[in-house]
Amino acid sequence: MDPKRDYIYVRARHGQATDSHSLAERARREKMKKKMQYLQNLVPGCNKITNKAAVLDEIISYVQCLQSDVEFLTMQLAASTTNVDFNTDNSLPEEMVDTPLV
Repeated sequence: MDPKRDYIYVRARHGQATDSHSLAERARREKMKKKMQYLQNLVPGCNKITNKAAVLDEIISYVQCLQSDVEFLTMQLAASTTNVDFNTDNSLPEEMVDTPLV
């Protein structure tokens, strides 16, 4: 009779560990790799960089550039709305003023 095993047998390639901590770590690294690839695809020209630190630097620079663009556009919008003349004549025509509401 086969004795029941209280562990899951995982066959690993040469040099790969099979304990649960190592498997969890491998899964975590794979998840991080996919997210880095996703970020690299979002930032123009970033998918050609292979060094992770350089990729992160490029992404940070790109996000900072976007933030400064948003701040600039917000200031332009605020400046353009303060120049709008809100003192336009919004009075009703004579015939509508004297007409009683039913």
